[in-house]
Amino acid sequence: MNSPSNKVSQPHDLFFKKVMSNPLAAEEFIETHFPAQIAALLDPGSLKLTDSSFIDRDFVEHRTDILYKASFQGTPGYLYFLIEHQRRADPLMPLRIFEYTLKIFRRELENTKKQKVLHLPLVYPCVIYNGEKPYCYTTDIFEMFQDPFLAREIFLKPFNLIDLPSIPDDDLKKKPLLGILEMHLKYANTRDTLGFISKIIDLLHELESMNQLDIIKAGAYYLFQTNKDSLSRYEIVEEFKKYLAPSTQSEIMTIAEAFVEEGLQKGLQKGRQEGRQEGRQEERQLFRSLLIKQLRRRFPAKVKKEHLHMIEEADSDKLSYWIENLIEAATIEEVFRCF
Repeated sequence: MNSPSNKVSQPHDLFFKKVMSNPLAAEEFIETHFPAQIAALLDPGSLKLTDSSFIDRDFVEHRTDILYKASFQGTPGYLYFLIEHQRRADPLMPLRIFEYTLKIFRRELENTKKQKVLHLPLVYPCVIYNGEKPYCYTTDIFEMFQDPFLAREIFLKPFNLIDLPSIPDDDLKKKPLLGILEMHLKYANTRDTLGFISKIIDLLHELESMNQLDIIKAGAYYLFQTNKDSLSRYEIVEEFKKYLAPSTQSEIMTIAEAFVEEGLQKGLQKGRQEGRQEGRQEERQLFRSLLIKQLRRRFPAKVKKEHLHMIEEADSDKLSYWIENLIEAATIEEVFRCF
């Protein structure tokens, strides 16, 4: 059952849509109300009614819209007609028209997303208002800003693009705090982590002199998470240690150990959960895989056949114990200390 407000708005909706859905009525509207320079741009016979509506649910009681496809001197576009049939004018109407225009853009892009070249359509909006008093608010979205002049200088202008790949490293590194961020972002997809670290040595030294250890640690942690090559966290740490003071080295080691411990604990938890579900044999296999993987990351080229044999023969409890040893072990021998 319709609400009383819907009963009131429905005659407006039906009558407006009935008349304005007629292309001849739309042409009369254009001749009567469009600025001459806009009307002159429209190609004769190009109007085509669509079945689209962009009104928010909260406002369907007070507004009705109609969208026509049109052509502006051969350029595809739309004419958007909106009737505002509430007693008082809406001071936010320029913003709402902007929102509806964006919806038209998005619908058009969705319909043409398979095309190689995408162009936004021209959209010319018109609002028909029949409130009790003459319309008293601005129709210009820029006038809604506290400083319209500044808004015209900033809003709807080309956005400021910082294209990191095209900026030389030396330029990026002129400011140490900003430089360490932008260098990490620029080389986020590198497969040469050690080579990248060598590129930022000067920045690391500057940050050390500024006592910005938290920034260095954040950068190291970022590399631990995102490096695309096969390096272990400890290989990354060793490279950092070549260039950093002893106090900073210990900070980086703490980050690396916490990172590895976190990963091991997650692996153990996953193994135990899946082990309970699938049985002890599956649990052993998960622990074996986890331990071998972490050993090869921590101690590359030092995992021998006897280590693999010990792992193969061990039960779940022993494997779990060795995995926990791995968190603090400095050598591979310490991993396999007495059980």
